[in-house]
Order: sequence, then structure tokens, then C-alpha cells
Amino acid sequence: MQSHFERRNNTRLLKKFQATIKIPRADAEIDGVTENLSQGGAFISSRYLPSFRENDEAIVQLFLPPKMTGQQSTLILKGGAVVKRIDKERSGIALQFQKALKAFEVSM
Repeated sequence: MQSHFERRNNTRLLKKFQATIKIPRADAEIDGVTENLSQGGAFISSRYLPSFRENDEAIVQLFLPPKMTGQQSTLILKGGAVVKRIDKERSGIALQFQKALKAFEVSM
């Protein structure tokens, strides 16, 4: 059986970025930190895991610091995702992006 990582089609970036996940169905939003990130999805750890469910639609924001992007301020990437897995042992949520990360909305 393949692990979660071996099934990925995109290269993972093992960087920690601040992130928020909003689940409109549950009217809930959490703050977290990326544990890994790719063009197709992310695993975001958080101390607080509300009543999110697998297959919930989500809106994710990733906050990329100036050191990473070369910009003068934090770059915010925003896009849609689907909750693929809730991992209580690792205190996090696996997301699959609805569009590639490079297609996310960009703002500062």
C-alpha cells in the first residue's frame, strides 16, 4: 500500500507558512501552519480542529513572507480547496486544491 506522500503527483515544498482555512458550511475558520505544500494541495496543522468533515469545500489563504517572495510585504494566495483528510493524531487537515496553487488569487 502506498503512503499519502507517494500518491502525490506534485512535488512537495516542506516549508512552514501561516494559513487560514474557512469552511462556509460550518461557518468556521481556523488558523494554521503548512507542513507541506504543492501545486495540488497542502497539509495544514492547527491546534483547533472544529467540526470539519471530509469533502467539505474550503477557502484557504496562504501567507508567504517577503523573505520567500522577494516582495516588500507578505503575499497572500487565496483559493478553493476540498478537505481530503482530517488527521487528529497530527492535528491537521489535508486539502486538495480545486485549482493549481499557481492559479490562486494574489494580494498583498
